[in-house]
Amino acid sequence: MNESTEKLMTVKEYATEQHVSRQSVNSKINRHSEELKNHIFIINGRKMLDEFAQDILKPTKDNALLISKNTELENTINIVKFESRENKKLADSKEKKITNLTHELETKNKLFEEYVGIMKKMEQCIIEKNALIGEKDKRIAELTDKAAAFENFAERLNMLFAVFEDNANISIVQKVASGLFGKK
Repeated sequence: MNESTEKLMTVKEYATEQHVSRQSVNSKINRHSEELKNHIFIINGRKMLDEFAQDILKPTKDNALLISKNTELENTINIVKFESRENKKLADSKEKKITNLTHELETKNKLFEEYVGIMKKMEQCIIEKNALIGEKDKRIAELTDKAAAFENFAERLNMLFAVFEDNANISIVQKVASGLFGKK
């Protein structure tokens, strides 16, 4: 045996390379123990296989198909696991976004309710101011009517004084004036 040209492998390394379990490699070693007697070595407590042993232990054609299919399934499982992790991250991210948006919506709803309350108070204030303006408008109309009546009265009084002046009866004028203005 020329160790410089031969590649030795542990059972674990060989099982990994062939995509089989260590148990199946050890079982096959036990079944072919006579053939492999001089091709399996224990070095530092580890079972080592030379190239001849590696060839003998290679999976059969049927086993190779199963191993290939198993490898494909393992790869598919790994892809699905990766996609699942990515989907979970995405779902977590979306959940955080939903939580943030829900909080933001609740805050905006509170502000909206406060604004509605303020608007109702302002509406009530406007109603009260409009009622006060209506009262003031009535008072203005009353005073305008009184001013117009007073102007009409003053005009008639001036006409009466003019008649008195034309008749030059001062005593009658004085009596009328004292009756109107309380003068004696």
